Amino acid sequence: EPLVRIIGLVGADSGGEIIYATGQESWDMAPIPPGGTTDSVALEVSGHSMRAIAEDGALIYFENQHTPPTADMIGYACVVETEDGRVLFKRLLKGSRPGLYDLESYNGPTLEDVRLVWAAEPTAIVPAKHARRIIRRAGERQVA
Repeated sequence: EPLVRIIGLVGADSGGEIIYATGQESWDMAPIPPGGTTDSVALEVSGHSMRAIAEDGALIYFENQHTPPTADMIGYACVVETEDGRVLFKRLLKGSRPGLYDLESYNGPTLEDVRLVWAAEPTAIVPAKHARRIIRRAGERQVA
């Protein structure tokens, strides 16, 4: 079955402190999502700041593209990279000036007036319970 790479962990605690980003790249893999392409990748959620949409342990799939946010992303949850290198899953909102964005958590503070390098819409979100069953951990022997 076709697999995509889990490129790291993404998350934040409810206080807004970032605990992981894609710097913890692994060779863990997961099945390609419906409608996925060869550019699909996934991030594993760690933390509870977006619990209403992606709880701790969920998988977020997106197309591995590095394009700036677009107007049609405003108001929706997106995977974003900030200018200072953090990779987050937050609801994207307009900031106080062009080129700045507010990043809203469902369970934590909003990060205001953040510059972004890129943004991507999720193509699939797999709940944590199911994600535990489908993730292929690097170095672990898979049982058929």
